[in-house]
Amino acid sequence: MSKEFVTLENDRIVVEVMPGRGAKIASIRTPADGEWLYFDPARGLGTGKNPEVYDDVWVGGFEELFPNDAKTTFAGRSLRDHGELWNSPWEVVFSSRNLVSLQLRCTTVPAVVRKSISLDPSAARFTMAYRLENLDDKPFAYLFKLHPAVRLEPGDRILMPGGRITQVDKSFSAILGGPGPYDWPHVRGRDGRPCDLSLVPDPSSMTQEFVYVSDLPSGWCGLRRGSTGSEFRLEYPLHVFPYCWLFLTYGGWRDYYTAVLEPCTNHPKDLATAVESGTSAILSPGELKEFSIAVTVESARSR
Repeated sequence: MSKEFVTLENDRIVVEVMPGRGAKIASIRTPADGEWLYFDPARGLGTGKNPEVYDDVWVGGFEELFPNDAKTTFAGRSLRDHGELWNSPWEVVFSSRNLVSLQLRCTTVPAVVRKSISLDPSAARFTMAYRLENLDDKPFAYLFKLHPAVRLEPGDRILMPGGRITQVDKSFSAILGGPGPYDWPHVRGRDGRPCDLSLVPDPSSMTQEFVYVSDLPSGWCGLRRGSTGSEFRLEYPLHVFPYCWLFLTYGGWRDYYTAVLEPCTNHPKDLATAVESGTSAILSPGELKEFSIAVTVESARSR
């Protein structure tokens, strides 16, 4: 790969990171199962596209959103579309064959975000350790969201431990027949019949959905490949991410075919509304918040 990438690898997994493009992970692949992420750089900046408009230049991969999702003005701050991590160049503090540490000093909030990605030396597994530091003597509300876009095949299944499903936006919804809540994975479809939200349809279905999943019994989500039985699994601390949003586009939104698995600190999407309802994360004056997640790819051959 080019110098645009930092590559981490062992005999079981390869992870490629792009420090200059939001420190996003562009590839997670294994010898047995190939690529697990959806990433299409051709979707990026082109003629007439605004690099500050997330939907116009989104290419997939595994990135993070902070300190907000929807573009907004809150507490006297102008917060960018989907936050500022995804399209900012990060500083590489250290890198080796199985570890990279990066950091970014934010400009919309008084914070430094640090991220380290470390491979297990002998497994198709890596950990991502995060540190959020409030540099101010005042608290601020924020949203932090994991945002991996997984590569899909028809017949795959989205994996969740359970939880309650509610619709994000009726105008975007094309699968749910009502706002919910529903018990994962069974929902009422638009035709009034039961529907299994975990089952990935063919892209010719030209459908889409966006939901919040709350009341989760444990902190994990993932994808099972229908053709092989192999699994991509994301494990995270439930006390940090009590919600998991699912952005599902099966050809219905801008011709994307991917599912974005979004463990999140907040609910709902709007930061001001989350603060009012007491469901927003808060970073106290001078606070250092540290947490880590793990990503594992388990081949059906090894299970």
